[in-house]
Amino acid sequence: METGWLFYLLFAAGYFLPHGDDSEQIVALTKAIGQFPDSTELYMERGELYLLHEDPKAALADFSKCVQSNLLNSRVYLGLSQSYLYLNQPESALKYIDHALKQDQANLASLETKALILTQLSRFCESAEVYTLLSSAAQEASPSIYLDASKAWMKCDEANAAGKASQILIQGMSRIGRLHVLEKELVHVYLQEQRYEDALEVQTEIIQHWESKSKPYYDRAEIYLLLGDQKSAKEDLNQAILSIDLLPAYKSSTPAMVTLRNKIVSLLKQLEG
Repeated sequence: METGWLFYLLFAAGYFLPHGDDSEQIVALTKAIGQFPDSTELYMERGELYLLHEDPKAALADFSKCVQSNLLNSRVYLGLSQSYLYLNQPESALKYIDHALKQDQANLASLETKALILTQLSRFCESAEVYTLLSSAAQEASPSIYLDASKAWMKCDEANAAGKASQILIQGMSRIGRLHVLEKELVHVYLQEQRYEDALEVQTEIIQHWESKSKPYYDRAEIYLLLGDQKSAKEDLNQAILSIDLLPAYKSSTPAMVTLRNKIVSLLKQLEG
């Protein structure tokens, strides 16, 4: 029986709810499998739902059933890989994700899964390469892809890995905008590389367009200190305190702001002492 007709019959018979949650759909698929035990595609569908439901052992059983029945496609291989990754078996996960990518080398979910596996295996240079490929392949790459790529490059022991870490973040910002999370990571990368002037430039841009300026001023003061410019650091620390004082009381009295203010005052005392 063709899959399209099978699902039509199952929906008509009331096995599936059009907007059911994962648990309801798993129950529906289990009933359907009882009615049509030879339909391996139902096992594949249920395996994917088990993964969404964070039940990798059940998912692995369903995907293994697909393999036993000779249903060997990129979805099954991806499901097997993600199941093994959930179960902390990255070597097995890598084996199956490579099978998935052989069948569909441009599949974004498979690429991201491979990058995660390689990271878990501490193969950071390879992971960074896959994340970089993923960032180029995705039409609408999320900020997390650029962040993960940058972090992987920073753990890579290649000669120019740190430069690639900053470059992927710059590419991300040029593509999806100067998101604060990407800017902060770029400052962090520059500081790790001891590129203090570059870090200062990015941090200054953060101050210019970030609404809450107290923490950005404090962060820039620390960069000034790394550059040996105590005068500019003091000015930024005073600006940070002023920014806190200008906040409404309910904001300036939050634990985070109280802690930040104490850190600023403490640093100012050290510089003035």
